[in-house]
Amino acid sequence: MSAARILTVRQPWAWAIIHGGKGVENRVRNIAGGYRGPVLIHVAKAYADDWQSEVLADLMNRHPGVHDEPQPWRDDVGAIIGVADLVDVHRPLWDNTCDGDAVCSPWGEVDGWPYHLVFENPRALVEPIPYRGALGLRKTEFFISGDWLGEYVEPDPKHGMCTPYGCPPSCYSAPVGRLVATS
Repeated sequence: MSAARILTVRQPWAWAIIHGGKGVENRVRNIAGGYRGPVLIHVAKAYADDWQSEVLADLMNRHPGVHDEPQPWRDDVGAIIGVADLVDVHRPLWDNTCDGDAVCSPWGEVDGWPYHLVFENPRALVEPIPYRGALGLRKTEFFISGDWLGEYVEPDPKHGMCTPYGCPPSCYSAPVGRLVATS
C-alpha cells in the first residue's frame, strides 16, 4: 500500500467533489503530474470567493436542505471529508471540448486555460478527520484499504513483529476512518 495523496479545496467545492458529483476540479497548473489514484479531499479554512455557479445552483435544487441553514458545506472546515480517485488531468480546448471530441464536464472552466483534474468514485468519511491543509497535491501518512482509511504508525521494535530484514508496513498501521460511497 502506498501513501495516499491529499488536496486542499475551498468550500463549497470540496463538498461538491465528495457529495455533489463534481467530477472536475479546476487548477491553473497540473499539480498532479503523472499521478493517478486516490486523493483525500481536505476542506480549506477559507471559502471560495466565487462559489456561485449554475451547476451548483442546479445541485442545490436537487438536494433537500441545501438552501436552508446550515448549508452542508459550512461544516468540516480544516478536515479531510473523503476520498476520490484521480483518473485524468487535461486542458480544455477553446470550444469547451476535452481531448478534441467530448464536451467537458459542466464543472470544468475554460477561461484562463486551466487544468482539469478529473475525479471518479467519491467516498465520504463517516467522521471527518481534522488535518492541516497546504498547497498542492502532497503525500500523507494515510493509505486506502478497501472501505477504510488507514494511517501508518511508527513500529515498536520491542513489541512488534519486526524481522532482521525490517518491519512490514502492514503490521504498523491503524484504521482511522470508514469510507462510504456517495454516488
